[in-house]
Amino acid sequence: MSGNLKAYLAEKYMSGPKADAILSKVAPPKKKKRKTASASASTANASFIKDDDLTGWGNAPQDDEGDLDEAVVAEDRRFKKRQRTDKDSGWQTVQGGLDGGTTTPPPEEDENPQVVATEDEPAFTGGLLTSAQLKKKLPKRKPQEPKRSAEEEAAERAAAQETVYRDASGRKVDIAAERAEAARLKREWEEKEAAKMEWGKGLVQREDAEKRRKDEEAMRGRAFARTADDKELNDELKSRELWNDPAAAFLTKKKSKGPRKPEYTGPPPPPNRFGIKPGYRWDGVDRSNGFEKKYFQKQNERRRRGAESYEWSVDDM
Repeated sequence: MSGNLKAYLAEKYMSGPKADAILSKVAPPKKKKRKTASASASTANASFIKDDDLTGWGNAPQDDEGDLDEAVVAEDRRFKKRQRTDKDSGWQTVQGGLDGGTTTPPPEEDENPQVVATEDEPAFTGGLLTSAQLKKKLPKRKPQEPKRSAEEEAAERAAAQETVYRDASGRKVDIAAERAEAARLKREWEEKEAAKMEWGKGLVQREDAEKRRKDEEAMRGRAFARTADDKELNDELKSRELWNDPAAAFLTKKKSKGPRKPEYTGPPPPPNRFGIKPGYRWDGVDRSNGFEKKYFQKQNERRRRGAESYEWSVDDM
């Protein structure tokens, strides 16, 4: 490498004792000043003035040959990566390391790459092999799991085949809990309906149900066979009412068939042609137009005239 290039690189890019040694060995040559042709032209022709500053372009050639001659490729490029440690180098430490030094701390354990050891098994080749070579080349068998019972296998298959239900939002729905909740709501509804039916029954239905319950309780202590002289059986048969019973009219004890409709029990009402009785809420005030009264008066008057005519016809006899 030429001395001019070393001096140029040492001056521009290097620092320290090495750069000083290179610069001391190779001194830069002094450049000769060249006279421009414009000076001679100006003296020859004084009437013509040429201003090179107006256009910015001059006719004088630029002296760049000296710099190009010194630009030679450097052999050692590692000086660009070196860190300047002297005070006059221009480098400034912004923030130091965690431990105050320049060494990088080791990475954490979970950030270290995991190296998986794999056995490079050779490809299977034919030919005569020993038992050891054959065992090494053949794939290793997995350890056999203990045999499970048929019930465990059936339970596993049922769990794998069980349908997964989800609601509108996508959450998994527990079918057992939903079924239990539905059964509880159904029991509550049945209890409410039973209570409603109990309140909706009449007095007669309640009495019949109570009587039936008492009869069932009494049947527990009775014998299975009942003879003809059983008093309870005879009383039950006598109490029945049959439509074709010829002796029903001779019974002195009349039986009531449940509650009867109330009847009017006040002062006697005025008669009518059809014999209709007033309701049990009638207050005794006649609100008719008097036709029934005139009707009975006409009938009584006709009967009276007939009786008088009869008596007059037989009076002379």
